[in-house]
This record gives sequence, structure tokens and C-alpha cells, in this order.
Amino acid sequence: MSSKLNRDDLEMRYRLFEHFALNDQRSFYKSASQRNRKAGQQVNVFRAMFSFLTGVSAAIVGLIVQGYFVPGTQCALDPANPTCTGLQFVTGILTLAAISFPAFGAFFSTLSDLYQWDRLIAIYDTSRENLQVADALSPLDEMPNEIYQTTLEGFAEATLMVMSDETAQWGQSIRTPESIEQFIKRQSEAAKAISKEDTSGTDPNATE
Repeated sequence: MSSKLNRDDLEMRYRLFEHFALNDQRSFYKSASQRNRKAGQQVNVFRAMFSFLTGVSAAIVGLIVQGYFVPGTQCALDPANPTCTGLQFVTGILTLAAISFPAFGAFFSTLSDLYQWDRLIAIYDTSRENLQVADALSPLDEMPNEIYQTTLEGFAEATLMVMSDETAQWGQSIRTPESIEQFIKRQSEAAKAISKEDTSGTDPNATE
């Protein structure tokens, strides 16, 4: 960033960057996290539903067989009875369901493993938290120009750092909020050093 920028230029750059970069990216992380969380919840509902239906189907088949088809029961003695014929049909359907429902549940389990929604939620949530840290360390209006400019540079760099890390998608290079805070701290210390050098260089009492 040019050292010739005046305070109005710096403040305008800060407002533009905050609105079009930080706030937009933070909104994206929030919506992406909500979208992935919703998808994961829907898949979990289907997995639980098919597991439940498998158990119910198997239980009903067991009850029907135990009550009507074991030796000595009504259908074992009179298989041609219309009631027994209907129960045989129902038993066949429920047996097929008990066999096929686990396959549907396995499909949704594979889908969850493939897209890894929980992992993506963690990435977006962590990125949003890191943006919060960068935003909390943004320049303040009461800062002197030199410190304001250096802090603005650090704030922008930290924000872009989070955005760059997020593109990895799997969280292996996501930096922790502490590391971003340390980065901003180094920038602030550099700004203070620059301010001291400028003050000593323009001392009116300095020897010619």
C-alpha cells in the first residue's frame, strides 16, 4: 500500500474492503455452513428412517410367522385359507422390505462419507471464527496515520489469509485465531516502530 495515501484514502479503502471482502465472505461462510448442515441432517434422517423401517419390517414378519405359520397354527393346518393367502403376500412384501431397506441406508451412508458434510461445516465455521478475529483487530479511528495504515494492511492480509486457507476445503492449512492475532500484533509493533522513527526524524530540536 502506498505510503502517500492520506487518512481519507485509508479509511475509504478500509470501508470498501470490510464491506465487499470481509462481510461478503463471512456471509458466504455462514450460508455454506447452514447448507451443508441441512444436507447432513437430511441424510441422517433418511439413514435413521431406513434403519427403523428395517427393524419394524423384520419384527412384523417374525410376529406373523410365529402366530400363523409355525406347525400347529391356523395357516399351517389350512394354507388355502384366504386370510393365510393374504398374510403370505404381506409377509413376502415385508421380507423384501427388510432386505432392501438396509441397502438404501447404506447408500445414504456412502453419500455422507463421499461429501463429508461434517468436515465442510467445521471448515466454514472455523473460517468464520477466524474472520471474526481479523475483524476484531481492524484499525480504529483514533489511531495515528502510520499505525492506522500498518494495521489496515495487517487486517487485510489476515482476512485474505483466511480466505486463501479456506480454498483448501479440507482444513489442513486453516490457521488458528491465535496465529492471526500474532500476525496482527507483529504488524502493530511494526507500525509503532515506524511512528517512533518518523517522530525522531522530524524532531525540531535535532542538531543540524
